Amino acid sequence: MARRPCLSLFTLICVITAALLAAIYFPIEFGNKKDETASTSNLFVIKNDVTGAKLNEVRKYPLKGDKHCLATVESYLDNKGQFIIPSEELFSTLPDNVIACLYKRYGSTLQTYCPMHGRHGSVKDGWTFCQSGCYTPNANTMIYAISSVNDAVNEKSAKLKLNSNVERFSIKQSTGWTLSKQLVVSKKVNGSTGQNTQTETDLTKLLDKIKTKTGTEDVLIIDAGALTKQILTTVLKSAVLEKFQQVLIRTNYRSGGSIDFKAALRHYRSIYEEGFRLFWSREEWGCARGLLTGCLYLHFMHKDCRDSSKKMDDTHLTIPDESTLNSYDNATITDLYTRYLTSLQIHCTQVIRPGILKDGGWNVCHDVKYRPPVNCLVYDFGIGNDFVFDDDMTKIYGCEVHGFDPTMKMKSRRRSEKAWFHDVGIGEVEYTRRNKFKMSTFQNISKALGHENSIMHIIKMDIEGSEWVSMPVMIKQGYFEDVTMLLIEFHATPAVSFLLQLKSLYDIGFRIYWYHRNPFWRNLFEHNLTQHSVCYEIHMMKVDVSKRN
Repeated sequence: MARRPCLSLFTLICVITAALLAAIYFPIEFGNKKDETASTSNLFVIKNDVTGAKLNEVRKYPLKGDKHCLATVESYLDNKGQFIIPSEELFSTLPDNVIACLYKRYGSTLQTYCPMHGRHGSVKDGWTFCQSGCYTPNANTMIYAISSVNDAVNEKSAKLKLNSNVERFSIKQSTGWTLSKQLVVSKKVNGSTGQNTQTETDLTKLLDKIKTKTGTEDVLIIDAGALTKQILTTVLKSAVLEKFQQVLIRTNYRSGGSIDFKAALRHYRSIYEEGFRLFWSREEWGCARGLLTGCLYLHFMHKDCRDSSKKMDDTHLTIPDESTLNSYDNATITDLYTRYLTSLQIHCTQVIRPGILKDGGWNVCHDVKYRPPVNCLVYDFGIGNDFVFDDDMTKIYGCEVHGFDPTMKMKSRRRSEKAWFHDVGIGEVEYTRRNKFKMSTFQNISKALGHENSIMHIIKMDIEGSEWVSMPVMIKQGYFEDVTMLLIEFHATPAVSFLLQLKSLYDIGFRIYWYHRNPFWRNLFEHNLTQHSVCYEIHMMKVDVSKRN
């Protein structure tokens, strides 16, 4: 069943207002006889026979049923957990299932760390640059975009915000009687009469011309759909990549009804050998078939600053104190909010996605230091009739998973050996919403389930705006202290109050390692030549704040 899209701003305001009014006028304790909903014993299914391995025991991932490719790719990670595409001698002998797994995991294995991301243009077709230290595009940067989409607004944004130069080229395959169809790029130029005209040239000639240009901080963007394979083959043969500091590719390796995994991985290996490292990626849901997608947005930066006089800056974005925030105008608040939720604060090398690839899955850090241990505990608030994430967490990591959602017309029950559903939602106080949805506090929920003193490895929240009234209570009462990962979809338009709540999460040690914009069209708004969303899926992990990581 399709999941509900993130709420629009108007609906979000109505939800929060209704929740607050209900809390004021309908405060009901679990034991209140006036409560017409189920009693405490019916809201929770209690399991008191939780036994198992020691918390720090290393879990082994079986090859059988390895749909998330955890066991399969273990042999292709170096001692730092970074992804390695094997040499051609070995690669050519690998079976198809291993090749498919290497492809699946490549796009979510970040090979290097760029904390500051800069988005330009639309949610669907926009450009994302590394904007940290020496990698930040500037007035000396030439951005070459070979694209089949309308990215004119991206060009305007890059010119305005970065003062960079941009040359955009459309791309096509020439037609005619020749057996070998050439790749032809065209560019709009102003003619002597002041009118725009199209000039065409062969792609190889354009690449040869680019190689003669001076400059060390240039960016290459390739967004050409089904021509990806041909273009990258041409680009790699030309040796033009030595000119660039960043390479952004929207890949499409679909061939008929399948994905050409081998061609993709061979190209990725060549890019790696050229010195480029993946700093960000995004899977395109429109190309998804099950757990795989033929379309990936891959963002590479060279492992070394091309300009040796400059340095990389790994400082991540932080939120200032309340008095400073109150001095900002609305535009500055919007910039800070959207930038904060779309940059990284810590490097997670391996990321996997339990649940479905599309809306409903969530990205979990699989690095040895942070991955869920044996006998882990997960709370999932907001199921939306989709239990795949919960079930995957039990199967992949063996976690005990408790799902909560009062809106599903489903009675509380034990769903499997390690998975439970509870017909109750989380709120800042206990009450019955609209006289039918039972809400409770995190304190009472964990107490009812016997988890007051348990280590909570993951809390996931997708509760349509109620996170803003639930989180402050949980933070104040210390319920995030032992949480390793916090996965939340934030529903809001930028405001000081929301920034302060994000700051409070940062202050107790949570750092963003992955983010995703909800692309549903009703959630989008434009600001400063860039399209943003009112819904962001944010993935955070806990660090020791005493070290100020």
